[in-house]
Amino acid sequence: MREERRWHLRRLAITRVLDERGALTDAVAAEDGVRIRDVHEAVEVARALDDLPRIAAAGGDGLLSAEQLTAATRLADATTDTEWAERAPRCTPVDLQRMVRAQRTPTADESRRRFEARELRTWWDEATGMLRGRFALPDLQGAAFESVIDQLIERQRPRRGEPWERRERRAADALMALVERAQGATDTIAEGVRPKVVVHLPASGPAEVAGGVMLADETLEQLRVNCVIEAVVVDDHGTPVGMARATRALSPRRTRAVLTRDGACRFPGCGARTGLEVHHLVPRSAGGTDELGNLAAVCAPHHRRLVPHGRLRLVGNPNRPDGLELVDAETRGPVRAMRHPARSGGTRHHRSARAGPAPPLA
Repeated sequence: MREERRWHLRRLAITRVLDERGALTDAVAAEDGVRIRDVHEAVEVARALDDLPRIAAAGGDGLLSAEQLTAATRLADATTDTEWAERAPRCTPVDLQRMVRAQRTPTADESRRRFEARELRTWWDEATGMLRGRFALPDLQGAAFESVIDQLIERQRPRRGEPWERRERRAADALMALVERAQGATDTIAEGVRPKVVVHLPASGPAEVAGGVMLADETLEQLRVNCVIEAVVVDDHGTPVGMARATRALSPRRTRAVLTRDGACRFPGCGARTGLEVHHLVPRSAGGTDELGNLAAVCAPHHRRLVPHGRLRLVGNPNRPDGLELVDAETRGPVRAMRHPARSGGTRHHRSARAGPAPPLA
């Protein structure tokens, strides 16, 4: 294995020479049957090693796998070359790649593109008589779905002496339990299960969910007022040394006051009475306060459309029933009322559908 790693570094050195001579092109990659993306990645790593002699030496000694070497070149610079040459061999590729992702915080536009890419598709396999499908859910929705399914899987414990059913089959049974609960069944294993999504906010870098999915700062700000915060005290090396009592960013009394005053989603044209969250008309990052005059109840789907995460803004006096107006955050022009996202879209006979609103966070 070490000899293979040494040859990998020699290959990178050759790649660097060819790169300097302009001999590596997409056409050459295609002729050699190599993915263009892999060639570009190899060139990027080879160039980075010019300024990282310590990491290059560790690779030459066979201490770094190809995955570790690639991640280390993206984490290190000339001032941290020695540090990462020592740390990278002790880190798994998964941990290193996670640290690479944490170097960059997703933007609000990227978060919106994730949300817009959600989908659920189903089709019948006529040969087997099975309904098959695939789905894609963004960050928080994916974490909420995963949380519920995992809880339902763990509830399906076998009787004493009987073997465990395969996890994949228990997951299928968990999905059907959700369907049965939607049909009104009260004795399903899904009864009483709620999603619990844990968002990790490190001392530095972006917030993350589901063990490595990075969140945009705008998403985090919208979550802050509707979540429970549990502070963890860490030392200079990031090692947890204590935990503080869980608290809410917005007091339960103030939250109740907002929900009691509004009673329904204040997004024009909506009126939903369930799944409500508290929204800051002026975000905290823009100098907004937690006063009642800056707070309004909105449903989860419409909350995503409002600043700082979305491109719309509620302005006016929320203490008056007719005091709020919807405007475009960029042009500041009025926006006509929109239908609730869950009530608009395709017709019933389509067998592919966009995913619904995100469940409430716990």
